[in-house]
Amino acid sequence: MLPRFRYHKPATLDEAVGLLEDFGPEARILAGGTDLLVGLGDGTISAGHVIDIKGIPDLSEIGYEGGTLMIGACVTVNRLLEFRGLPQACRALREAAAGLATHQIRNRATVVGNVCNASPACDMGPPLLVLDASLRTVSAKGERTIPLKDFFRGVKSTCCDPTEIVTEIVVPAGKETVSVFGKRKRIRGHDLSLVNGAAACENGTGVRIALGAVAPTPLVIEGLEGWGLSERRKMARHAVASISPIDDVRSSSSYRRAMAERIVRTLLDRLAAGGAGEGNP
Repeated sequence: MLPRFRYHKPATLDEAVGLLEDFGPEARILAGGTDLLVGLGDGTISAGHVIDIKGIPDLSEIGYEGGTLMIGACVTVNRLLEFRGLPQACRALREAAAGLATHQIRNRATVVGNVCNASPACDMGPPLLVLDASLRTVSAKGERTIPLKDFFRGVKSTCCDPTEIVTEIVVPAGKETVSVFGKRKRIRGHDLSLVNGAAACENGTGVRIALGAVAPTPLVIEGLEGWGLSERRKMARHAVASISPIDDVRSSSSYRRAMAERIVRTLLDRLAAGGAGEGNP
């Protein structure tokens, strides 16, 4: 059973910002609600006020123009999958979205919400990181743009102030970019990632790798400058040396390390083949 809270449904972004300014840490934003409602129900999240932003038209927009993909805060995962304008450069994002939860949950869950929940295993994190995405936010203090690599602070923790609303994700998606995604699960059906990852490059150079569920936050692998796809084994070993997985009820740290190396090698092989193939080992 859900706890008692006051429900608000603002019609404009200004109204939503005003409510957050009034209620501060006592308020929670509702967009998809697939994490929020579960957290309220089991007591891991508390809220005196829930602010439903689904009625704000601008936040439901998705578009691609001038080499940039823009995803509004209320765009669901299935809406992203259905968007015909999604560029080939964002293949990793499409692959991550297609494997996220069930069709029914994807009808509610939002892309921005998956990121803002800040789970170490969030599927949207690695592809957006390798595509150098940023988040745009607004509060009573004004607007700002936050590179996604600076957004995550820890498990379920971000750099956002309680009075800020993330309004959209901005993704540079040049025509020469190739990106791919893969993950390892315990079962074939719907399950959280034991390890997930994405890789991207332009014309076989400038390789970028990001991994999830192997550190307190989704993680960009540093130190790949100057390496090319001919050094795939070296990059995979370097990636494994850069992570800090834990033992938990779903997997051991040693298994996560082994799967991380396998996923990275698969992703890099796919990049070398122009993005072909499947990313799940």
